[in-house]
Amino acid sequence: MNYEDFSEIASLYALNILEAEYCHEVEDEIAKFPQFQEDLAQLEAAVAAIPYTTPLMPISANLKDRLFQRIEEDISGDRDWDRLSVADLIAEAAKVAWQPYSLPGVTIGRWKLDMEKREVSCFIRATSGIQFYNHRHAGNEEIVVLEGDLAIDGEKYNIGDRVFSDPGSVHQPETYSGCLIFVRTSLDDEIIVY
Repeated sequence: MNYEDFSEIASLYALNILEAEYCHEVEDEIAKFPQFQEDLAQLEAAVAAIPYTTPLMPISANLKDRLFQRIEEDISGDRDWDRLSVADLIAEAAKVAWQPYSLPGVTIGRWKLDMEKREVSCFIRATSGIQFYNHRHAGNEEIVVLEGDLAIDGEKYNIGDRVFSDPGSVHQPETYSGCLIFVRTSLDDEIIVY
């Protein structure tokens, strides 16, 4: 290895960002050529001084609160809807682009899509007497009734009610008077056809 190649790879080594397989090359070169040890020591000293070369910045007064809020969001996941009232969710439903669904009398408005988590959050509007598809949940499903009613397994839910279904559960909701609901569910839910 020539001196220029060593200098380039040694700087990455000093920054501790060199891939492990190449670290051995640097260490082998130092063993062969002791003068490289002094060059590496100078690079490591320069790297150690980097944090002290930036100007000190005052810490924001609300940094701790923002940090804990961010940690809470990361732990609980994307649950913006959980903090929203029925009125807030209805306002969000007014902003989405509505599309006809494959079931006549039903329209859907997608709010958020998270491909990494394989989740969709959407609003569903249905006319009276609609029986939704029978389906099995791949993940948790969460529903908030915003208008009208929704019946699941013989239990009727009204405005403001929240319904939680576990992974693997199966149901076929229906609405008697029509409804507007918020739904957060897995993209991998399975429609069951008999």
